[in-house]
Amino acid sequence: MAGHKQVKIEYTSLALAGEDWRGRLQEGLDACHEHGFSFGIQIHNSDSEENLGKLSSLGIQLSFHAPVLSDWQINLAAENPAPAMESISRTASLMRRFSVKKAVFHGFNMTDNPIPAFGRGRGYEESFAATKRPELCIGPGSAICSDFFSSDEYRTRNKRVGERLVNIRSGFPGLKFLVENDFPCYGAGSIFAEHLAWMGNPICLDSSHLWASSFIFDRDFHVEAEKFLKSGLVEMVHLHASKFTPEIPKEKWADGHLPLNTENQMNLPALIKLCHKHSATNFILEINDVSRRDIDFIAKAIE
Repeated sequence: MAGHKQVKIEYTSLALAGEDWRGRLQEGLDACHEHGFSFGIQIHNSDSEENLGKLSSLGIQLSFHAPVLSDWQINLAAENPAPAMESISRTASLMRRFSVKKAVFHGFNMTDNPIPAFGRGRGYEESFAATKRPELCIGPGSAICSDFFSSDEYRTRNKRVGERLVNIRSGFPGLKFLVENDFPCYGAGSIFAEHLAWMGNPICLDSSHLWASSFIFDRDFHVEAEKFLKSGLVEMVHLHASKFTPEIPKEKWADGHLPLNTENQMNLPALIKLCHKHSATNFILEINDVSRRDIDFIAKAIE
């Protein structure tokens, strides 16, 4: 049990938006107390101002999935960084207001078009429609990324992201902005450890995003996870299950966000053990139907 005390579990705020939110919250608090874990809530980038206000009044430590209550997605790879920095600044202001120390965001799309933030009435596909470039996708009608990582354009944009992260780290003292590995669609560029670790910025490792990326680009999921973890930069893990298997065509893959005991081929207990081994023990359960079973799953994996 002593080793468990460093583990922190956070629920996504989207799981606490329904009528049963108080019971679900108390169940999570009780389960964490029993296992010796600490508990928090991550405000999701698509969540409402009303839910943020409600959850911030509980006295529970919050983190943010940026951009929070902002107009634009954060694309540090665009030629013009103004929309992205506007959302970073807005999120930073809210972080200070609500005593939030950490925010995570997706920071890289292969486009110069401003990307409207999704949520609060706007869907994900609607937001990213203007970013879709057929020449960067694996096939007609698919948004799944092809392998464009050796292109001159990619290298230019990747360098740009690293430089702008330096500016964010120096421009917002006392606040920490983590970059998350992307789901491989709509020209996303932060896919594997070699795309992110050189920047020296704190990282959030997303399990189902990496599961999809590893299949799309014919890599081993656990090997790629260990590359991230060995960097020493992973400070947060978005943990959820994916139902997708290699029998499903690549162009039909989507994200996970399912309970950890969902039937899958990911071997999540091994991933959790690997994260624990490398001291990446801040697990955000990005699962709308989260329950204490997910917390028990983590505890069993690391016991």
